[in-house]
Amino acid sequence: MDEFKEIKELLVRVLSKLDELEGRLSSIEDEVKTIEVYRSLLRTYAHVLGIIVSVEKVAELVVGELERSIVRILAKKGPLNISQIAEELRKMRGKASRRIISQKLKKLEAQGLVERIEGRGKVYRIARKYSSRPEGETLNSQ
Repeated sequence: MDEFKEIKELLVRVLSKLDELEGRLSSIEDEVKTIEVYRSLLRTYAHVLGIIVSVEKVAELVVGELERSIVRILAKKGPLNISQIAEELRKMRGKASRRIISQKLKKLEAQGLVERIEGRGKVYRIARKYSSRPEGETLNSQ
């Protein structure tokens, strides 16, 4: 009879320890999920920072504040036509002439910093050699 009592007490202690282990494992699983979320966020931030650094490197190659603004707009918004670029510049600077923007885009294109996309109208984008993201992706789509 004493043997059964001892076995019963041992089983109760083992079950108690198992419950404790299950609680700890559950806590660890939650922490692993949290770490995975943080890891994913860090990857996203690293990607965005890489794009921003690439844009700033291109902007450093550009002489002139208007040209730098155009490069930053194209990097942020993706491919745009001259009217869309003018609209964005007006938001930033208060004024923008499509004629001047057209001249600056031709200059940037000649330097190989932006490229014109063939098709409907005059649409420009950052030159592929400076773009570190897939076709059509913008900073806003991150």
